[in-house]
Parts: sequence; C-alpha cells; structure tokens
Amino acid sequence: MKTVGIFFGTTGGKTQEVADIIAAQLGDAQVFDVANGVAEMEVFDNIIMASPTYGMGELQDDWASVIDEVADMDFSGKVVAFVGVGDAAIFGANYVEAMKHFYDAVEPKGAKIVGFTSTDGYDFEASEAVIDGDKFMGLAIDASFDTDEITSKVEDWLENKVKDELL
Repeated sequence: MKTVGIFFGTTGGKTQEVADIIAAQLGDAQVFDVANGVAEMEVFDNIIMASPTYGMGELQDDWASVIDEVADMDFSGKVVAFVGVGDAAIFGANYVEAMKHFYDAVEPKGAKIVGFTSTDGYDFEASEAVIDGDKFMGLAIDASFDTDEITSKVEDWLENKVKDELL
C-alpha cells in the first residue's frame, strides 16, 4: 500500500474535517495544511488536494498563496485526486470551482487525475469544475452535508473512484 499525501486549505474547518475523514478511511495517509507550505507534496506519488471555494470561484486563501508553487512542480507519474467543498445554496453559480484551479495547475504537469464523480443529486447553477457535461473533477462536498453524509460520500468515492488508482 502506498502512502497518500492529503493537502488541504481551510478557513472555517469543514475542509479539514473532510481531509481527516479521508485519512481515517485510507489508513495510510498523511495530512498537511497548506498554510504551512506544499514542499512535502513533491515526495508523494499519490496526492489528494482539498479546498473550499470562495466568492466567484476562488481558491481558499492558503491555497491561493501556494498554487503557483504547485503549478511549478513536476507531476509526471503522480496520481492526483481533488476534493471541493462548496455551498450550492449561496454560491451555486461557481460551485466547487476550486477543483478547476487544481486541475489547471497539475494536469499540464503530467498528473494522472482520478476520482471524477457524477453531478447527479447536486442542485447548483454552474461550475467550471464540471467536465464532460456531467462529472465533477473530483469529490464535491456541500456545506450543507453533515458528518454522516460526508463520511458516506467519502466512503463511496474512495471505494468506487479512487482507491484502486491511489493504492
């Protein structure tokens, strides 16, 4: 089993909660707050990047301050998955668009992107994090989800979309 590096940025704590749930379910994972930097990202071949989306589709502040550094890294041979935390009721026009920022930073640098999920069951207006018309670029977690819903979404995502690729 390969160790997974989980890198998150958070302001209100929801994204850290999601990162911790993912780490607990994976077992062999290390969790990093990007407020402390992203240098550790280079040592992992298996990476999960998690961020809430703010305003008009912007990254969380800590991620915004390091995304250029991430975009300068070589992701050849690395497997990367994304988690976006958003609020469809308030920011439905830019729902979970942080994942698009991640995609744009690592895909051109050779990353193998995994973990696309269906948009079915989500009520939002628009999102640049949607690919092929009906898939999010990663796991979408809504701010309205309680811990049980988050855990269920994470379990399904890991089991059906990510584990075989990351581990």
